[in-house]
Amino acid sequence: MSNNEIRLRKQISSGRIKNYRNYSALMHRHKRDMMIKRAWNLLLYFFIVVMLMVLCFVAVQYVKKQQLKNEEKKAKSTALVLNLRLDKRY
Repeated sequence: MSNNEIRLRKQISSGRIKNYRNYSALMHRHKRDMMIKRAWNLLLYFFIVVMLMVLCFVAVQYVKKQQLKNEEKKAKSTALVLNLRLDKRY
């Protein structure tokens, strides 16, 4: 063995040598890990979008409910004012 080979063997640990010897399995594991990571990211983004849509829906429903209450209050106060005016005529 030459000095260069001895130096290379010292730099590369036995675990890394096994990985390079079984390169196809290493690449298969890498592809699988990347696919899982992509799936998690997709699931996370989907969840965020759904939560934002639900939040918007709830906000719109709340605003509609408040507008309806305000319209009812205006109608009651208008009816009360009209009744008072009608009573003064008679």
